[in-house]
This record gives sequence, C-alpha cells and structure tokens, in this order.
Amino acid sequence: MANRQYKDSVFRTYFNCAERLAALYRAIRQDETILPEDIRITTLDDVFLSRLKNDVSFLWKDHAIILAEHQSSINPNMPYRCYLYSAMLMMNLVGNKKALYGKELVRLPAPHCYVFYIGNDMKEDEKILRLSEAFRETPADIELVCHVINITYQKHRAILERCRPLQEYSFLVKGIEDRKKQGMSLADAIRATMQYCVEHGIMKEFLLEHWKEVTAMFALQWDEEEEKKVLYGEAHKAGREEGREEGEDRLAKLMMALFAAGRAQDAQRAAKDPAFRKQLFHKFHMDEEK
Repeated sequence: MANRQYKDSVFRTYFNCAERLAALYRAIRQDETILPEDIRITTLDDVFLSRLKNDVSFLWKDHAIILAEHQSSINPNMPYRCYLYSAMLMMNLVGNKKALYGKELVRLPAPHCYVFYIGNDMKEDEKILRLSEAFRETPADIELVCHVINITYQKHRAILERCRPLQEYSFLVKGIEDRKKQGMSLADAIRATMQYCVEHGIMKEFLLEHWKEVTAMFALQWDEEEEKKVLYGEAHKAGREEGREEGEDRLAKLMMALFAAGRAQDAQRAAKDPAFRKQLFHKFHMDEEK
C-alpha cells in the first residue's frame, strides 16, 4: 500500500515550476514567446477532490491556464471540474471582493483548460470536451471548453517532440506500465524505470532530488487506478444482478461521478449496497426513468 502522506502527483510536482511550464505552454501556443519570468504559478489546493492532486494552474500575461493530468479512462466530467477550478481561481485573483459589487468592471484573465491524457482510450492527438454536453437542456448561456491532449508516449507524437519535459515524463510513465505488463511488481517497475531514466539522463536531476517522493506518489497513483478498476467491475456486476443492460451503464456513470468528487469510499459502498446506491442515484439525478 502506498504511503498516504504524499498528496501531490508526480505530474503536479514536476510541472509546478516556471521553467517547465513555459516549455509546456510553448508547445501548445507555438506562435507565442513564453518566458519563465512571465509565469506566475497559482495552483490551488483541494479543488479537484481526488486523494492525489494532479493539477497545476498559472498566469501568463492576461491568461489563466489550468492544467490537469488524467490516466486510464477519459473522464467526461473534466469540463465541470475545470469550471469549478476556474471559478475558485478567479475569486482568488480578485483582490478586493467588494469591487465585484461596484460600478467598475473587474477585469479578469482569460481562462484556458487543458487535460493531458495518458492511456489507451484515446487514439486521436487532441479532442474537445464541452461543459454544455452535461446540460440536460441546450442551448445554455454558460460554456467551458476543455482541451484533452494525448501525451501517451509514442515516437513522433508532435506535442511530445515540442516539449522535452513532457516527453520525458511520458516516457517515465510508459516505462513503469511496460515493466508491470512484463510481470514486475509495481514497486520493482517504478524502481527499475526510475533507475533507467537516471542512467540515461531522463528527468535525472528531478528524480535524484525527489526519489523517495516520486516512488511513493507513483505507487499511490497506480494504487488508485487499480481501486477504480475493481470498483467499476463491481458496479457492472451489480448492474447485471439488477437484470437490466442499462443498469451497468448507469452504475458506471455513478462511479465516475463519485470518483470525480473524490468520494472513493462512497463508490466502494455503492457497488455493494443497493439501498445506498439508490440514494446516490437520486442525489446525482440518475433515477431510473419510468
């Protein structure tokens, strides 16, 4: 079991740095001159409620940039999560809250949201998720666009070739996954991949400086992903026991909503407790149509 004292992900720890953020944002906005000294890190705590914090935010000129890493399956609730994050970020950036009730317009930086995805569920290099896709009725007067960028390691992936820190991070994650598939234990796969990277100059200084933390954070990260897989499996089983094909889909959506809200314990209980599950269906407006 991973050490639970580490709450930040490797992604957040590695990129919570002006130099690496500048390199990363240059890879996204290729026509702009983006310098580390123009970046102000504004990362918030306890907005994305998962146990492991995998988000980074920063200001660049008149832009507010929100970045998040996501592994395994694509979470369709990321636009909503980014919407909440951007709202809290804007509130923090307004120095005088009373000015919001004044006659003068309070100027705000323009928000941009990016999710960096590692996994097998996305074949394209980039896709767009919209907050409006979650609305029961459209059109609506609020929208948020979330750019999902595939950073799963492979040769000649353009975004990785444009940003060495991102490429090296992706290579590290792939190395751990590959060694696990070859039969190594998680601990051995993490250790062997980190050692290989250090010997070959990949994230060398960062890994040597944060060896213990990175080991624990990756262990926690994979621990959470395995927990999600088990609970999704239990949800599908519960759906079949209900005797309806749509039960599996509804339960899967409930699991995703609970994980997005950082409620892993409730997800575990819902997978096994029909009465509690029914309460959650009602709370999340997923009651069965009659």
